Amino acid sequence: MKNVCVAALLFLFIQCDVLPSNFPVYQPGTPTAVIPNENKEFADLMEKDQVNKKQKTAEVLTYLLNDPEPEDPYTATVIENTSNCNIIVRLVAVNGSQIYNLPIPRNGKNHFKIAKGNYTLKSNVCEAKYYSQKSITEPLILKLTAN
Repeated sequence: MKNVCVAALLFLFIQCDVLPSNFPVYQPGTPTAVIPNENKEFADLMEKDQVNKKQKTAEVLTYLLNDPEPEDPYTATVIENTSNCNIIVRLVAVNGSQIYNLPIPRNGKNHFKIAKGNYTLKSNVCEAKYYSQKSITEPLILKLTAN
């Protein structure tokens, strides 16, 4: 069963041309400045996402392909956006110590390594509001679509 999961994850990454891909640059624990134009914010986040992307992709793949260490404070997140709109998934730790603004391109996927914990997830998916609360302690695979 583990081999099937690993093969599916590898197919997911290869299918999306992730090997020379992009990784978000986010600053945990620091609030992000409010940018009135979400399109501009998305472009800025995607630009930052390219910094050290190969190294960060390798870290996510290594994490997903190995048995996670329970004491590891981080986990992997893969988010798929099947809508025709670029989105920013905003994760805010319930205790307020971690904030992530993760860019996901339209009809695309992106992957991240985030701190484990309880989060509120928010996003606008083609002007439809997405809101969820999750306890993220294991790899998270999330698919967002506009319907």
